[in-house]
Amino acid sequence: MNPPLPQRREPRPSVPTCPMPEPSCASPRVPVYIVDDSPVLRERLVAMISELPNIEVVGQADIAFEAIHGIRRLRPAIVVLDISMPGGSGMYVLETVKKDRPVPLVIMLTNFAHEQYRQKCLQLGADYFFDKSTEFDRVTEVLRKLPSGQEGPATSQA
Repeated sequence: MNPPLPQRREPRPSVPTCPMPEPSCASPRVPVYIVDDSPVLRERLVAMISELPNIEVVGQADIAFEAIHGIRRLRPAIVVLDISMPGGSGMYVLETVKKDRPVPLVIMLTNFAHEQYRQKCLQLGADYFFDKSTEFDRVTEVLRKLPSGQEGPATSQA
């Protein structure tokens, strides 16, 4: 009886190989969670964000409870959050998720862009605060810059 032939073992890569060509494999995709009661607005945000490299929408919610549950379960790096929604306020969601670890970067995107709301959201920990009617595209500007390290959270941003 002949002894069994030794099997050749291929070394395992220490990092999973990426099927996508560079630069997709250069850095992991940044998870984003969207919270807004308008399905049309959520669809528009998903479409805009999906065009960005290395950014991925991992979840959506339209009410406060679902938002908090989804953010805690999925742990996104970034949350795009409206102030007004059924079942609670975006400010409550903001205050709640900013106490969690890891702390997500939060972009408030709202029609309630009055100064008192802006100040309250920044006080509660919002990293950015944008008016839906005049600053909608600023969300993607921020997202484009964040993964490359060109810009970080800035609570003083309008």
